[in-house]
Amino acid sequence: MKQKTILSTLFLIAVGVQSYADNVLTASDVSIQAGQTATLNITLSDEGPSYNAFVFDLLLPEGISIATSAEDGQYIATYNSERAKGSDYQLLIANHKAHSYRVLGFNQTNESFGSKGVLLTITLQAATDITNGNATGTLVTDFTDQEYGSSVLGFVATDNYWTYGFPQASFTVSMTNDTGIHDLQADDAEANTYNLMGQRVQHADKGVFIKNGKKIIKK
Repeated sequence: MKQKTILSTLFLIAVGVQSYADNVLTASDVSIQAGQTATLNITLSDEGPSYNAFVFDLLLPEGISIATSAEDGQYIATYNSERAKGSDYQLLIANHKAHSYRVLGFNQTNESFGSKGVLLTITLQAATDITNGNATGTLVTDFTDQEYGSSVLGFVATDNYWTYGFPQASFTVSMTNDTGIHDLQADDAEANTYNLMGQRVQHADKGVFIKNGKKIIKK
């Protein structure tokens, strides 16, 4: 998966505009722990025409980002091999702005993405200081690009026509920052009884003991 400027590629693909209402791009809900990764599934419900390209903005909650590879620094995202077979399927991701990523996928020979179902998976990374709770992520498929000052639409059909972007889709990110330490209580030393070796004893029957900081003798 490559990171680069993706809008120039996007404009070369489309030559016309149509509107279809049956194709919906959605994302799965995600549970993620502080400092860990989780998988976000992007699904294209393909009930209308087949598609050979798509573009959307992925808006993530604060503290959540797309994970990068330790080897080459590339964003970690992969196609579902059942929907995108072969090297002609390209996937580009760019950090568009704060907490926002622009995702572009296309086939270089105009082959479609196949049947309905999960289209691609994106690996998310949680910061170590996230707070417990639920937050909302969003897929935006109909937006205006401020740099180019023109409307950028959501999908491209196999007949090389743009389709209008669909309503934005939201998903829940359940964040957990759990140290595993709960309800710690300090040992109440004054309430305990110790022998002269400093060992706590449960039953002081006979002998010399220390309790509440005082020496006591039991015969």
